Amino acid sequence: MSTEAADKRSTILSVTVIFFLIACLAVSLRCYVRIKLLRAFGPDDVLTLCSLFLLLSGVVLILMGLGRGFGQHIGDLSVEHYVVGVKYWCLAQISYPPTVFIIKSSIALYLVRIAIKPIHVYTIYISMVLFFVYNVVFFVFLIAQCRPVSFFWRQFEGATDGHCIPGKTIAAIAYGHAALSILTDIILGIIPALVVSDLQISTRTKAAVAMTLALGSISASICTLTRMTYIADLLTGYDYLYAISNVIILTIVESAVGITACCLATLKPLIRSFLDWSERSMNSTGAFHTRVKDRMGTGRTKVDDAELQLRPDLKIIGVTTTIITSIGRDSPPGFRHSGFGPIPEDGNEPSYSPYGSVNSRQRVGSCGGVIQAEPACHIK
Repeated sequence: MSTEAADKRSTILSVTVIFFLIACLAVSLRCYVRIKLLRAFGPDDVLTLCSLFLLLSGVVLILMGLGRGFGQHIGDLSVEHYVVGVKYWCLAQISYPPTVFIIKSSIALYLVRIAIKPIHVYTIYISMVLFFVYNVVFFVFLIAQCRPVSFFWRQFEGATDGHCIPGKTIAAIAYGHAALSILTDIILGIIPALVVSDLQISTRTKAAVAMTLALGSISASICTLTRMTYIADLLTGYDYLYAISNVIILTIVESAVGITACCLATLKPLIRSFLDWSERSMNSTGAFHTRVKDRMGTGRTKVDDAELQLRPDLKIIGVTTTIITSIGRDSPPGFRHSGFGPIPEDGNEPSYSPYGSVNSRQRVGSCGGVIQAEPACHIK
């Protein structure tokens, strides 16, 4: 038997650490964009942070479990270590349902913010409510599968003072949870395509935008489907900690990939700022330098133009464009437009907060621009 087949601890350790660090980096960049660049830290960002902390709890339990038998054969472990290892897995698997639900909730809230048609919003809400209900059921079954709870791990040392729900019942519920999770991901993945379908942009651009927004759901569904094929390993009674190695790995991968992918759609302002900075470093003279310097300035609320493009119901009223030339500034009399071009003379941009009041959203920029939007549920 090969060394890899005899002991999977190194695989579990490397995958867990690498994917968790990637998720941490993605969330950090998302928070930087939302707090520093856009100043629009919203509920979906809070949920993403919560999901990262839940993932952290699972990672800690798995790292502790590696010292107590995760990925090892029962013959290489003492009874005490084996029982403690099963205990750590019992706690780690309990953190899985809330982590997955919060990740999907973060994606759902982001899509609700850019959705226009009420049917899209209601579809998102209904799918999330159904998934929440089943998630609670799955969570309760994981906690109550043995009575008392400690019997889940004490049974491996010969305890007889408790009982557990049949493993096939838990596996059936786990299969149902995975299937509903994939269905929810499919719904959340289709919504972006429906949102961009009415935009006046090229088909290639529509596909790119839709794919970016759906990346979190698509990635999560692939990981869930892969993990689903290993659920039967949970029914293994002998050599349990070695048999569930793939489930342990895919549990971390699914959550980490979901968190990372749902953050990627929010990083466009950071990429744009980096590209502007790169261009400025190559051409630091003239009007171009002035314009980029203004755009790179911190301390201002900026408009996420991608979000505005996805919300054609937003109305930009009375924005005056200032044209910056190498010999000065000029504002053509009566020249107005409905987009965002060069930055006005006072250096401020009109801004839009997606977290306005329930009835309407309106904010006035110092350059005289007013951005108005009605929530999707109020648009007729």
